[in-house]
Amino acid sequence: MSMNARTVKHRYTGEQITFVETAAETGGKHLLIEVELPPNGDGPPLHYHRKFTEEFEVLRGRLTVSLGGEERVLEPGQTLTAPIGTAHTFRNAHGEEVAFRVKLTPPSGFEQSVRIHYGLMDDGLTDGKGTPKNPLHTALVLSLQDTLVAGIPLWLQRALFGGLNGIGRLTGVHRKLLKYTDER
Repeated sequence: MSMNARTVKHRYTGEQITFVETAAETGGKHLLIEVELPPNGDGPPLHYHRKFTEEFEVLRGRLTVSLGGEERVLEPGQTLTAPIGTAHTFRNAHGEEVAFRVKLTPPSGFEQSVRIHYGLMDDGLTDGKGTPKNPLHTALVLSLQDTLVAGIPLWLQRALFGGLNGIGRLTGVHRKLLKYTDER
């Protein structure tokens, strides 16, 4: 994967993300991505963000979104916004591919996190599901995308990710991951 590729593909799930409008292109106002999720494809675990909203818009197929404890199936042209602090996830629970856009406002470090995560997969540094083998890598990816796992106390995640990210900075592990981004 080229670090500046517009489209990246998850090695194990087949999920494809295209960077339609990057944070740099919008002056830091938002990031717009297009996601293609294969039939019966899972999205991320139930999670929330403290720094940005996510607006989902389905282009083709059907997308199942869990938001704030309720599940909705979105069809082409329909949108749904995950507000800051609201637990959400998505999946393709159907037999056809789904394509949808996600607008993240403001963009946080989401693009960098995806590029690092998918680069780690390409280099064989994740397990068979795409989870980074090194917890320092996992902590950086989740922190860059401001992702907190629902159901795990915030204080615990802050302490864990804060400690791991501190170790990652001090040992130079995080600096080495910049090769996957344009921030070298």
